[in-house]
Amino acid sequence: MIRHRLFLLYFFILGCGGTEYQKPNEVTVVDTLQVQHSIDLEINEPTTPTGAITANFNEEAIPFYAYIEETDTTEAITQIAFQKTEIPNITIPDSYGASLSYLRFPEFDQDLLLVTAKIKDTSFNKYYLYQYQNNTWQLVVNRFAIHKNHVADTLIPIQVDPKNPENMLRYYSVFDLDRESDLGYTWRLLQESIPILTK
Repeated sequence: MIRHRLFLLYFFILGCGGTEYQKPNEVTVVDTLQVQHSIDLEINEPTTPTGAITANFNEEAIPFYAYIEETDTTEAITQIAFQKTEIPNITIPDSYGASLSYLRFPEFDQDLLLVTAKIKDTSFNKYYLYQYQNNTWQLVVNRFAIHKNHVADTLIPIQVDPKNPENMLRYYSVFDLDRESDLGYTWRLLQESIPILTK
């Protein structure tokens, strides 16, 4: 009986991996030396120009960035360039610089480029909304201006008209005579629905 228990205990230990049995002429190699190599590689990461924005302007390609390449204050021209050199530049006339952003709407297959241009009358921002289509930049709507008093951080100057998806709903500022104002006039912020030019 004790012999059977010892015999069962021996197989139990073997089955649990308690002992290692090596066949004759079998060599087990244990690697105990670990060496860490430190290789200093200089990685030249692509630099993104200051103020650049990255978006999916071309529905069939990977996103790329847009940036202000040059502002010529003598000629009043702002040049917008792109990461991909095959994408044509945009020239904004009568401008003294600009900032870039993009807008994304479900009604469009790609992101739209919104250019906020600085113009001679510093009281206004002029807006240009572009869509990249057929290898050219096309205005989605005609350019428009908003008085800086109306520009808040939360104001989106243009969006798709929820009542008519074939139109854009844009804000604009108008001059209005106002006898109650100290200046005798007021700039009013209005909204209008206009057709999309690229559809």
